[in-house]
Amino acid sequence: MTNIKTVNGKKFVSFKTRIVLCVLFALIMGLLSSFVAFEVGVRVVDEFFLSEEAEAERDVELYQSFVEFVEKYDVASTDTKKFDEWISQYDDRVYLTVYREDKVFLKDFEISGDEVIPPDKVPEDSGNNGNDDYSFIDNALGEGNLYSNYDRTIYSVAFKDGVCAVTIGHEYSQVYTTIVLCIAATIFFVVFFSITSGFNNHLRLRVKNLSEQVSQVSGGDLNKPITLDGRDEVTILAQDIETMRSTLVDKIQSESKAWKANQELITSISHDIRNPLTSLVGYSDILHNKQYSSQKECESYLNRCHEKIYRLKELTEELFRYSLVFGAPEVQVNCTDENAVILLGQLIGEPLAELKSDGVEVASTILINNITIYVDALILKRVFDNLFSNINKYADLQRPVVASVTKNGEFLNVKLINYIKEISNPVESSKIGLKTCERLCKSLNIEFSYLEKKDKFTAEMLIPIVKITEKPIKE
Repeated sequence: MTNIKTVNGKKFVSFKTRIVLCVLFALIMGLLSSFVAFEVGVRVVDEFFLSEEAEAERDVELYQSFVEFVEKYDVASTDTKKFDEWISQYDDRVYLTVYREDKVFLKDFEISGDEVIPPDKVPEDSGNNGNDDYSFIDNALGEGNLYSNYDRTIYSVAFKDGVCAVTIGHEYSQVYTTIVLCIAATIFFVVFFSITSGFNNHLRLRVKNLSEQVSQVSGGDLNKPITLDGRDEVTILAQDIETMRSTLVDKIQSESKAWKANQELITSISHDIRNPLTSLVGYSDILHNKQYSSQKECESYLNRCHEKIYRLKELTEELFRYSLVFGAPEVQVNCTDENAVILLGQLIGEPLAELKSDGVEVASTILINNITIYVDALILKRVFDNLFSNINKYADLQRPVVASVTKNGEFLNVKLINYIKEISNPVESSKIGLKTCERLCKSLNIEFSYLEKKDKFTAEMLIPIVKITEKPIKE
């Protein structure tokens, strides 16, 4: 891969690479296992089946079997068909040569291996090592039933037509070697297919587990996270599904919160609207039915209707502003680097100047130098418009309004403080304007909070600082 990626905190390894590595590992382990099995098998065969003792026992068994066969069927030394019949009992792994006078009646096979001659049957003059084939035949016939020469064991056997020299051999080493090779090959394939099938089963179980978890998610169970294991394409797929699940959960939670907030808003607004509307209906009925005693009383009812109409107008405007902010899934922002002194001086200074011109005592403190903040100026202006609108509606303008901007670590701390005016018939506010400020500040990554304590109201914002220039701005 040209691009190195990390999956689940680990380096990505593709399926192709994993399959190649698995096959190579299976081949190496299979070859190593079969080699060990072959070496062990050869040692076992050499120790227990091809040792001198085992060869000697097998030679004696073959000799006794041939003697019993000759005696049982009264075989003559020239009856080669009977010899073939006896050899066929051993799947042609036995070699037999019969010598009679100067003639060889069966083909003589070269027999490899060590000679095994029981000590008690070796004649004292067995050291005759002449190179003439007929010398050992004569000795074998004249000196007993057993003689050793030329890597062979020579037996004397009494046939129907006389005693002859016989050599009996066998070739079982190739059979044992073939068996060991078959066992080693079997072990190789068992190990190879065990490793590759284990890898395949592991992958199949991962895919099956992922499929079951996806089925749970599609069935509506969104609380259980998707298991992330490995570092291949299956892990990437699981991560994508987990991201989708988390996004879906967040969206559902956001929708639930929005639905709950809207329900609370509707409940609050309906309560706020019902009170002036009920009063307005009552006053309009009195005026319509002329249930007043004087013109002055009529004008009093008209003034009350006028107040209630404007109260309804304010409530509907607040409702529309709230809908514009909370109706959209996200607030669209266009943030840029802004000079905090200039921007906040305009957003705070101008409304304070208007209040001062109306005779309201104001106090402002801006203890910042040339600081840059990253905000959307239009959205931040909407926040301050809402805050100063609340001041105009609910503040006791006979008492001072205080604004301050100070540096607090990596943030600008903006505070607006006012005193709450006393109302004879207070109506519980839905706080739509403050909720709108919370939503707008959240879109700008600004922490917004407010506190209403006794007769004092405080709104506070923490705006992140992007950078600070050492030289202050010259006013």
